[in-house]
Amino acid sequence: MIKFYLSLIFLLTTFFFSEANPQWLPAPYLPNTGRSSCTAFVIGQQAFVGLGYDGINFKKSFYIFNNFTNQWYNAPDFQGFPRCAAVNFVIGTNAFIGTGTGLSVYSNDFWKYNSLNNTWSQVADLPGEARHSAIGFSVFNKGYVGLGYSISGLKKDLWQYNDTTNSWTQKNDFNGAERKSASVFVLGDKAFVVNGDKGVLTNGCWQYNHADDTWIQKTDFTGTPRSGCVAFTLNGKGIVGLGYDTLNNFCNDFFEYDTLTDAWSPFDSLPSQARSGAIAFSFPTRVYVGLGYDSSYLRDMHYYSALNDKVIESSAIEKLISIYPNPASKNFSVSYSLPADEKYFFRLLDNRGKQLLYAPLNTAGNFAEFKTDFLKSGIYFYEVFASIHSISTGKILIISQ
Repeated sequence: MIKFYLSLIFLLTTFFFSEANPQWLPAPYLPNTGRSSCTAFVIGQQAFVGLGYDGINFKKSFYIFNNFTNQWYNAPDFQGFPRCAAVNFVIGTNAFIGTGTGLSVYSNDFWKYNSLNNTWSQVADLPGEARHSAIGFSVFNKGYVGLGYSISGLKKDLWQYNDTTNSWTQKNDFNGAERKSASVFVLGDKAFVVNGDKGVLTNGCWQYNHADDTWIQKTDFTGTPRSGCVAFTLNGKGIVGLGYDTLNNFCNDFFEYDTLTDAWSPFDSLPSQARSGAIAFSFPTRVYVGLGYDSSYLRDMHYYSALNDKVIESSAIEKLISIYPNPASKNFSVSYSLPADEKYFFRLLDNRGKQLLYAPLNTAGNFAEFKTDFLKSGIYFYEVFASIHSISTGKILIISQ
């Protein structure tokens, strides 16, 4: 009988812990066909996903995923030639996409996407050799591109892009062996390059310090040596996983890197097909992973929700927030009663995620009013949030007069 009660307590504890702390969960599929070796980046509360290969065609289409509406929208097509295995980096509200391959053509062209007016324009070509399967990242408003595979073979060079002058500067070469299909993440002002194919698959990890343009070897990735991984950051840690290993097996595991201890530890595996050539993008409270190849081209997406725990805990606070009138015409009000231990903010967005209103909420008061006479009739989305976590979201209908 004692064993029965202990088992029941364990099962109930496991159930409630799982319910309160969901991890990987399904997300809306990418529209159109599945694809691999895409490029993905985040500007504000929108993720942009495009390019890639679907087994038949190289792609130039782009889609926007809105973190508030949880939906995909069409974005303007990439203006270069269709391709896969390109790289990107973000500076401010602009993204820069270039390199890659399509129909056996390697590229060193680069294009700027202006998220404020949804337009593409060509910028200076990467001075190094045309290539694919390189790395791209940004640190302190500078973009970096390097490594990859060119017509002359594997590369280890690194280039810095300055958006102000539209120019490239060569930096110190990567200290490890030449390689392609490595993964990269940025924590603070340092970039970490992990894994890749140097003729054989590797599990090496290297840190790039932009301030003195130096490379430092760090503790090896503790998963199997592999290529075609994804990398992202979450809660101050770097996460790397998926890809394929030396036995050509696709992987679905992840490992977490702690910069303070220079150590790797297991992270929750993706509860779906193992794959390579996937994408990952992250918002402050969620990370999304999906697409890729596992003998077929995938279009599924999943999100990791551990950082949403505080959102769940805030449900009682959410009940103390109201928006009225709804529908609204010339103005609407936000009524709230919020604890004074944090700073709170309100914002209103359109259906493409563009921020239209933004204001702090004074916890000493309990009321804020916003004019809407400059808005067209339609459905808009609001959010009340504190620092990095959301408290309340919803829709408001505006009827202009």
